Amino acid sequence: MKIATFNVNSVRARLHIIIPWLKVNKPDILCMQETKVDNRNFPENEFSRIGYQVYFSGVKGRNGVAIATKIEPDEVIIGIEGSEADRVISARFDEIGIINVYIPQGQSIDSEKYRYKLEFLEKFREYLKKEVNLNDLWAVCGDMNVAPEDIDVHSPEKLRNHVCFHIDARNAYRKILDLGFIDLLRKFHPDERIYSFYDYRVKNAIERGLGWRVDAILVTPKFADKAVKCYADLKPRLMEKPSDHLPLVAEFQI
Repeated sequence: MKIATFNVNSVRARLHIIIPWLKVNKPDILCMQETKVDNRNFPENEFSRIGYQVYFSGVKGRNGVAIATKIEPDEVIIGIEGSEADRVISARFDEIGIINVYIPQGQSIDSEKYRYKLEFLEKFREYLKKEVNLNDLWAVCGDMNVAPEDIDVHSPEKLRNHVCFHIDARNAYRKILDLGFIDLLRKFHPDERIYSFYDYRVKNAIERGLGWRVDAILVTPKFADKAVKCYADLKPRLMEKPSDHLPLVAEFQI
């Protein structure tokens, strides 16, 4: 089984990347974030043509989440108890649960948006604590907008006050991991600098190694035991008009 997560930074603007990537890589489930489209205009037919059902929730121009799947889900739930409909979508596939999340970026550490980010992280932790049985097979996929450790950013000393690396955000994210989740990329690459985001605004960011690892696939221990690999795919970031994020992919022996 193959599960992937990808902040597409506008699903309609990246169809020239997403659809060919799905055809080649054939994940069973793809979690997408920052789809930036209202539900009426989501390009559902583009996915169905290549054999994927797709479930989505979003608004025009910002946020938005979607799950594309080859497997018929038993249940799809949007949001967290009636809120955050453009940031959280979950699905159940028999014994496997998938939660797709787009955590707020935060703008700046002195802004209301950063306070909202910290509040969201706590709210999401409570949601996971309530919904996820750690003895079952669950994966939490998404753009976490938090680089948890020094190894996850290119210049940790310079970036201490960035909203995606500030200690308060990192501590809030750590509380989510401390529920019992395994960060799959770190399970397979404990000491390797692997980035999932290269800022458009940074000249030659990829060549210079100026990246961030803010995307993740977090799994319960039982699911981690079934994992055989986890990696970031740089190829889509090198294509014409790419997202600024890379897909992360996890493979399991079920």
